[in-house]
Amino acid sequence: MTVPYYYRSIDFDKLVRDYPPSQDFAETVFLFDRKQIEEVQNRRFVEIVEWAWTNPFYQKKWRQHGVRREAIRSKDDLTKLPMVAVEDFKDSIKTHPPFGEHPGLTRADGARVPIKLQSSGGTTGMPRPTLFTPLEWEIQGIQGSRALWIQGARPGDVMQIPSTLSTSNLGWFYYLSCLHWSGIAPVTTGSGNVTPSRRQLEVAFDWGVNLWAGFPEYLLHLAAVAQQEGLDLRRLGTRFIAAFLGPDVDGSLRKMMEGAWHCPVFDNYGTHEVGLPAFECQEKDGLHLMEDMFIIEVADVDTDAILPDGEKGNLVITSLYRHHPPLIRYNLRDYIRIISDGQRRCGCGSYTRRMDHFLGRSDDMVKIRGTNVFPMACVRAVTSDDRTTGEWLCVVERRGSGLEIREDMTVQVEVKDAIEDREQLIHILEDRLKSDLGIRVTVEPVPAGSLREYTYGREGKARRLLDKSRAS
Repeated sequence: MTVPYYYRSIDFDKLVRDYPPSQDFAETVFLFDRKQIEEVQNRRFVEIVEWAWTNPFYQKKWRQHGVRREAIRSKDDLTKLPMVAVEDFKDSIKTHPPFGEHPGLTRADGARVPIKLQSSGGTTGMPRPTLFTPLEWEIQGIQGSRALWIQGARPGDVMQIPSTLSTSNLGWFYYLSCLHWSGIAPVTTGSGNVTPSRRQLEVAFDWGVNLWAGFPEYLLHLAAVAQQEGLDLRRLGTRFIAAFLGPDVDGSLRKMMEGAWHCPVFDNYGTHEVGLPAFECQEKDGLHLMEDMFIIEVADVDTDAILPDGEKGNLVITSLYRHHPPLIRYNLRDYIRIISDGQRRCGCGSYTRRMDHFLGRSDDMVKIRGTNVFPMACVRAVTSDDRTTGEWLCVVERRGSGLEIREDMTVQVEVKDAIEDREQLIHILEDRLKSDLGIRVTVEPVPAGSLREYTYGREGKARRLLDKSRAS
């Protein structure tokens, strides 16, 4: 038996030529004009579709929709291919356990190629396995190194990663980006359940941490702990925080974080399957898409019709590099909009298209009294008042009976201890939320820390919706 040694499993020189990391990316691909970007996308699209024809999952899917192999000749033919969604992958796993047909790999393939098993975070259901060969694994690390360089990280920096190296991907993603592709020392402290918050801060001060990556909820909690312990975060000299701000369209969450940590905060967008397809530059004017790795479409939430730039809808992504599994016209159901078509250069020098902040998940959307409501849209109202901790949870319940039955939403908002004018705060928040959500909701102040199991106390993304109406 021949052991599939990792270092032999990939041509690293070719990988770096094809997908330059870090500084090499910043000085080459990131500065491509639109013609160069389109040429790269078209070539890689044709190659990845040809590969996908060898995958039994896509063979069946495309033939069922009457797609002929010879009909897909360029990326202009992209919309001839049907979309896929998470339900398709779940069905594939159920029919062909444990991994499904779509990865194009079985357990036996581990004898010929190294395989990394990860999973979804399980925020929208049971975690499902996602497979990585060295190609997919290393390219995710390259993605992170690109964003970190553009945002200002440099070799010799030290990054603390308060996200556990578990079956979910975030901690691994930044660990790999730092160690393999950036010259940055990763400090993998894990979540607060692994390394208590006070110890997290002690490590940061003692070991010279000057970069952080993670979700806003826990980083704001760390800042609160530092204040309680009399620790001045300015002493850390943090260069910046790589965060995932969500629908922070007015910048209130960013302002809160930057005020607490005394450093810039950059937004990013990622998922466990595709890595980091979009990130902010230092201009903070939208998130640049990695267009040499992905083609992005925006689809109507109800009809799947492709929308023009500027319209809000579901992000549909085609990975130009992922072989196991291919991700072609994958509807992530993440609500976004494209804010720049790349025809005009960003202040940083890039012509890549840019998207707005991640606006929420369409499968978390609830219809209240005929209005589509996205729980993530509460962020501006909640974080704009410093009497709150910045944490909230939307609780939907069904009330009444018969013809009088209706669904109502209560927004539980954590408030700081000993606040004054409680009723005034409720009134202010209810007015702001009505403006942002389009309906009137009830605000219920709750004690600081009481939503911990849904927010910063969770491993991974915060949960913002508790829909009791579906269970009833």
